[in-house]
Amino acid sequence: MPELMVQIGGAAVPLTDCFWVRADANGCAIGSVRPDMDDELIATPQQAQREWSTTKRQREVDERRGIQHVLLTAEQWTEQAKPCFHGKCSHRKAAAA
Repeated sequence: MPELMVQIGGAAVPLTDCFWVRADANGCAIGSVRPDMDDELIATPQQAQREWSTTKRQREVDERRGIQHVLLTAEQWTEQAKPCFHGKCSHRKAAAA
């Protein structure tokens, strides 16, 4: 099976080299999953959302809360998501102010 490629920031990247990030309304990463973590490939934001919100009701709550599911390269994940998981992101500092 050929490798699925995605366009991120103008560059073609193998989907399996990326991360789906679940972010709150402020953009703070609150979850992360690899596109090939399960037996099934996670190729869309909707599929990524189903990793966390398995019911329609949960997905509706996500939408009301402004939860987003964003595909990041490994480099973007390190720069943008990792600080959130370590409590060192600007999102938390802004929320505390």
